[in-house]
Amino acid sequence: MLVRDRMAAPPITIDVKTSIGEAHALMRHYDIRRLPVVARGRLVGIVSWTDLMRAQPSPASTLSAWEVPGLLRKASVKEIMTADPITIGPDSPIEAAAVIMRRQKIGGLPVVQEGALVGIITESDIFEAFLDLTGFRGGGTRIVVDLSGQQRALPRIAEIAESSGVALTSLATYPHQNRRLAVLRVGSDSPHDFVQALGAAGFQVVHLAPAYAAGLVSSETTGSRPQ
Repeated sequence: MLVRDRMAAPPITIDVKTSIGEAHALMRHYDIRRLPVVARGRLVGIVSWTDLMRAQPSPASTLSAWEVPGLLRKASVKEIMTADPITIGPDSPIEAAAVIMRRQKIGGLPVVQEGALVGIITESDIFEAFLDLTGFRGGGTRIVVDLSGQQRALPRIAEIAESSGVALTSLATYPHQNRRLAVLRVGSDSPHDFVQALGAAGFQVVHLAPAYAAGLVSSETTGSRPQ
């Protein structure tokens, strides 16, 4: 899965001369938390909801309620934006975007191709991709299997699933306490034959649980999302 598969495109942007007040109104209108800042069509910065909140006068300020809106109209986002933000290319793996966000402690990345802003990818996009990769919305049963000491473990699991008559809808592995575990999702609510066949083949089933019903994921989370 690539960044281009999950990014919001085209992104909602603001000009470098846009006022802080206008940026605030735009974020509230579109229910988003960050805006790429452009100048003459080129990305020059990014402003987040946190930046806007920091720009608000302190409750201890002596400014009157009449003065604050005027200041926010005059001040531009250039004064509070993060200049030259970290970016990523549309053909980068989505995992690379996740690593950058995690390391840099940021919630979104402008997506740039050949110097042009083509999209934005956020934490919400990464979460949605994770749900799809794990098959969460597809129902069935979630099974965790210990792969330790097993040769050709993944091909064998696929063969066992086929011979047991169950559809293997997703499969991912991860390290845990010096072990390699596999998280499987199969398209059956009662995969008893499959689980027994795994045990007969020497695999230890660590955890077994029915998948959450797809209806538990609301349409709000699967539709439009904050950028």
